[in-house]
Amino acid sequence: MSGAGCVVVTSRSSAVATLDAVTTAQLRATVVPLRHRPVLGADLADAATQQRRRMRYTATLAGARMRASLLPGGSVRRRQAFQVCSAARLLTALGIRVDVVQPGSPWPRHRTHLLRITNEAGILGDLALLTAVPRTTSGWAAVADRALPAGAPSTAQPDPPDAAVCPVTIEYRTAAGSLPAPPRTPAEVIAVLGLVIEVRLHAADGEVHRAA
Repeated sequence: MSGAGCVVVTSRSSAVATLDAVTTAQLRATVVPLRHRPVLGADLADAATQQRRRMRYTATLAGARMRASLLPGGSVRRRQAFQVCSAARLLTALGIRVDVVQPGSPWPRHRTHLLRITNEAGILGDLALLTAVPRTTSGWAAVADRALPAGAPSTAQPDPPDAAVCPVTIEYRTAAGSLPAPPRTPAEVIAVLGLVIEVRLHAADGEVHRAA
């Protein structure tokens, strides 16, 4: 799944999960000040598990901030490696598993890929995408630089006229199935037992169905 430069087209729902403490210039995200509420359709982790997740998340975030500050300004490969590893570490710290569903028909090998993303999991969905789609895929860098800024951002490229549109849907679910109301704050994310972000790759230029 590789191709020449193109632009990510993102469709985002209002159900946006945020990372509340990511506020430095090198690593940041928007704060959504919502009260903790039960997540409909989800089993809750016990208090000890939630506390361990909070501590791991805090430590992981501090480590990511330090590594972002030490990245060399012109190293694209090192920046992207940092973005992949940091995304995986933050999701793991929050107790989230990423499930990647491959398309029924592989994306074409000899055409540029233009990602079309429907993201029901907000910023955490962006992090999951970074771990699920190869960073050589066109549009990956735009998501990475938005979710985990580090160093100089990638230069935007115009949409190739012959690009194959490659749809991706991202949403939350648990072992019991999709959640009717996804978690919206770090506290709610930490509280959910068995939370999964499903990254579903659909056939290029085909009809996109909501992930089940």
